[in-house]
Parts: sequence; C-alpha cells; structure tokens
Amino acid sequence: MKSSEQVLTQRQRRSIPGGDLSSGLKDRALILAVTCICLIAVPAFAGNGQQAGAQTTPRPIVIPNRSLDTHELNALAEKNAKKRNFDAANAERKRVMDDDISKLVILARDLKTKTDNMGNAPLTPVMVREAEVIEFLANDVKEKMKLTVTFD
Repeated sequence: MKSSEQVLTQRQRRSIPGGDLSSGLKDRALILAVTCICLIAVPAFAGNGQQAGAQTTPRPIVIPNRSLDTHELNALAEKNAKKRNFDAANAERKRVMDDDISKLVILARDLKTKTDNMGNAPLTPVMVREAEVIEFLANDVKEKMKLTVTFD
C-alpha cells in the first residue's frame, strides 16, 4: 500500500500544471509541434518575407486588343524615326572613322619606311609636314571616337 505522503505528492503533481511526468511531456511535445508549425506557416502567409527589401522595377500595364489613338501613333512613329536616324548616324560615323583610320595607317607606314631608309639624317620639311598631317588625323579620329549619337 501507498503511504499518505506518496498519495499526497501524486495529487499535488497532478494539480500543478505539468506536474505529472507523462502528461507534461505530452503537453511539451504538443507545444513544440504547434510552435514549429507556426514558425513554418507564418512566413509563407506573410508575403515575400525576406525579400521585402528587394525593389522591383515598375512595368507598364499592357492592355491587349486596344487600338492606339493618333497621339500615340505619332509618338510611336517619331520614336521609330529617331531610332532609324540614330542607327544611320552611327553607321555613317563608323564608316568615316574606318576611312580615316585606314588613311592614318597608310600615312604612318609610308613615313616610317622613309625615316628607316634615312638613318641618322635629319627629317626633311616634307616628312615634318606628313607627321603633322598624321597627328591632325589621329586627333580627329580620337574626337570622333568620343562623339556619340544618343537615342532618347
């Protein structure tokens, strides 16, 4: 038989929440399970959670099957014309630069062969003039390379 003290301590354990060992473990396991489920489920319902700081670029709303009015058609035609002009201007600039660069290479090779054949003799006035032309052409190509045609 159990003594009165043993019965009293068992009753006290049952009256205290979590006093009984087997029910306390079950309660703790249940609380742990509910906490884990909450921790997993809350970020899923909260939206982008960790990605809240990332900003997305706004995109225009596209309405299909809508005809453009005259102002929009004119703006679109103007934009296309500017793009064609932009492409044509860049192609022309590239063609002119290629021509100038080929002239520059020819003049530089010619002057180099002349100076190599001279040895230690001083440059003639014609050679100095050719060097000045090469310098002018090189600066012109450099400036054309900096020039850009922009498309708005």
